[in-house]
Amino acid sequence: MRYAFFDFDGTLTQTDTVLPFLKYCCPNRFIFYAKLIPLTPTLLGYLRGRVDNATAKESVIAAHLHGWTIDDVNAKASEFAAHELPQLLRPEGMARLAECRQNGDVCVLVSASPDWYLHAWAAQQGFAAVLGTKMAVVSGCLNGKIDGENCHDEAKVRRINAELGEQVWENSVAYSDATVDLPMLRRATQGFLLNKQTGKFELIDKK
Repeated sequence: MRYAFFDFDGTLTQTDTVLPFLKYCCPNRFIFYAKLIPLTPTLLGYLRGRVDNATAKESVIAAHLHGWTIDDVNAKASEFAAHELPQLLRPEGMARLAECRQNGDVCVLVSASPDWYLHAWAAQQGFAAVLGTKMAVVSGCLNGKIDGENCHDEAKVRRINAELGEQVWENSVAYSDATVDLPMLRRATQGFLLNKQTGKFELIDKK
């Protein structure tokens, strides 16, 4: 039995999905962008590598969803997965996923994105497990904080080890579009990184 690990944003989709989901949750575009304006220093810092992924994520999620009930978020996530995500999918990534499913691989979605819409979408795609970033829920409502570790960079390897066991790496494959996922790609028996110029996944050299 072979495990196949897939990153989500940029690998199975053509773009990041956090902001599209938050926009979907807003009544209109004006409100969505108005809430981002105070976060400009944080977002610019993130783009310049001065603000880490977890801090930027907490900031934008708190600005848009702080105080939302988890039931309301999950309802929006199901709608987003059904109506918006299909338009964002990357054909090459989905083709690799289809190959793994056809081969009988145990497919696992491993993403830094919040796990709300990941679960809703992955249930339709035959994934055996979803390891996404968990967001804190207090008294049934979101507070914008991450619960535990941001599932990003080396944390993806730790999350897989903790929830699935280190034995899953034997004869495994992993796919991503970003070098930040090299720890996961190198830990797998075969790691494939998207060449953004050709649009094809290429086997990495682990030496």
